[in-house]
Amino acid sequence: MTPMFEKSSLEDGSVRPFVRFLVSVVGVLVAAAIAAIGAGSMPTLFGWLPAGLGLMFWLSLLLLPALLGLYAFLTRVLEGRPLGSVGFAFHLRWKNELGTGLIAGTLMILALAGAQSLLGLARFSPAPEPGGRTVQAGVFFFLFLVMAAADEELVFRGYPFQRLVDVGGPVFAVITLSALFGFAHLRNPFQTWISTINTALVGVMLAICYLRTRALWLPLGIHFAWNFVQGFVLGLPVSGMVFPSGILQAKISGPFWFSGGAYGPEGSILCSGVIAAGTVYFFVSRRIFATSEMQGLSLGLRNGKATVVFPFFS
Repeated sequence: MTPMFEKSSLEDGSVRPFVRFLVSVVGVLVAAAIAAIGAGSMPTLFGWLPAGLGLMFWLSLLLLPALLGLYAFLTRVLEGRPLGSVGFAFHLRWKNELGTGLIAGTLMILALAGAQSLLGLARFSPAPEPGGRTVQAGVFFFLFLVMAAADEELVFRGYPFQRLVDVGGPVFAVITLSALFGFAHLRNPFQTWISTINTALVGVMLAICYLRTRALWLPLGIHFAWNFVQGFVLGLPVSGMVFPSGILQAKISGPFWFSGGAYGPEGSILCSGVIAAGTVYFFVSRRIFATSEMQGLSLGLRNGKATVVFPFFS
């Protein structure tokens, strides 16, 4: 190793946070490419399921272990910490944080859908699907959306985000990764400038949830519940995609900026208000805090001193 390389990549004998960030980004891109190749070779799941959703299911399924394996390697080799330090440690409050996220995500999307219904922007009615297919669809979308939410949280609030916090501070990291979160949805069907802004704003809210708890359980719960209730329960489009065989079906009308149009309520200014309210709550609530366990894991500290001796997840 040359002196110039040591100076640019090492700091006090360890790899600089910016170098770790770059390595993680490259690793995520490689993992996503491999998962995409694998997903393309997987069989069709159900005849009633659009091919695009089936492909996304396989992609989510293959990407999740790839990301966990990548982060386990990076945390152990570059950080001297366990995988749980990324945010999925089973600490004392993980169930509470996950439950809070599930409730919050459900209440937020129900508030948004309720506002749309009261304003005449959305009509809901029972979906004309056989009961057996609805149950089958419910199991499928539950599994799919759990994995998809976990993947996105690991990518946008996981190791790369956390190293960027080390590099430039939380504000810089939140703005950067939330903007990328919004841009990542530009290829979604029927996207608009409002939907892109709202997606970035959701990224800010979820990043705040991570920073307040130093864990990914709360943002995972919000992310999953919002999508599952929105798409499978209410029948609303989720980021431009309609889920078949749900519990309800929704008919949307009105100007796109107010209703979200074919993109779904996430493309409306009403959604902007719900996200803003949620962001304020998670930013100021005293019920949201990081346990001493997660402070120690995420910062590599125990009793104020650096340590590398932790179980794998907690």
